[in-house]
This record gives sequence, C-alpha cells and structure tokens, in this order.
Amino acid sequence: MTGEMSELTITAVGRDRPGIVAGLTEALLELGANLEDCRAALLRGTFAIVMAVQVPEGVDAAAAEAGLRPVAERLGLTIAVGDAPGGTGGSGERCVVSVYGADHPGIVHAVSRAMADLGVNIVDLSSRVVGDPPVYVLGIEAELPGGVTPAALEGALTPVAAEQRVELHLEPEADEVI
Repeated sequence: MTGEMSELTITAVGRDRPGIVAGLTEALLELGANLEDCRAALLRGTFAIVMAVQVPEGVDAAAAEAGLRPVAERLGLTIAVGDAPGGTGGSGERCVVSVYGADHPGIVHAVSRAMADLGVNIVDLSSRVVGDPPVYVLGIEAELPGGVTPAALEGALTPVAAEQRVELHLEPEADEVI
C-alpha cells in the first residue's frame, strides 16, 4: 500500500455464527484496509470484535462503514466505525490480577473501583463461573500508572478481597500477553 494511511476503530457485535471474521476482513480488504490490532470474544452466543485498521487516503469512517454495511446486514451485526484515538496504549508496568471465590453481585465493581481510585487502567478483563461447585473467576490485566507498584496495588486490593470474601492473586507481568 502506498500513500497516506489513517487509522480507524471498528466494532461489530451480533449473534455468533460462522463467517463473521471472514466477512468483515473481506470487506476491509476490498477497502484497501490493513488489520493491525484485533480482539474478539464470544459470550453466551453473542460475538463481539474490535479492530484497529489502517485505511488508505480517501477512506474515512463513513466510507468504511458503507463498505462494511452489506456484510453487517447479511450477518446480523451492529457495527460502529470511528477515528482511532491513536497510540498503542500506555507504557506503564503491567500486572495480572486473579480473583476467585463464591459468585455474588459486586465483585467486579469493588475490584475495579479500587483500581480506578489508584489510577490503574484495566486493559483486559474476563470473568466466568466454572466448576462444580461453581466458582467465580475474574482475570484482569492492568497497567499501573507511574508511582504505583504491584505491591501497592496488591495492598489496596487485599482489603477489598477480604470484604468480598474472595481470594486474590497479583503477579507482575514480564511480557505482554496476546
């Protein structure tokens, strides 16, 4: 690809079915777009994907949305296309927080609130109930702001875990997880 490129963020959500990724990427290829970063997940029958794509000069958010619309309609997807905010994320130290225990309302809120109060950015989060007897498992990849160490975060989360009656483990991350 030659010429000036710009970046767009594309989100698509809909009922899971085969061919979603193939259909979206085919439409992007026809636009001359290059898929750079992507996250996709399936949650109880709903598929969601977020993509950061480079598009050639002359392809703005409206043109990309028009190019994706036929695929989205055929596959029953809701799409949103916008200019990317730029950047590839922060450069702070990262860590992984694991929480597990009996399921009850408020676990994610309590943990995420304590993290937000320290200025910690959640870059990835997943949760589910597993096993028999059922256990709630929460995994968070977090980026720490300057001045906040993994030990300081663990110190802030330990009383939250006790209050929520869950186990908590925090591990500094050596390398970025894909």
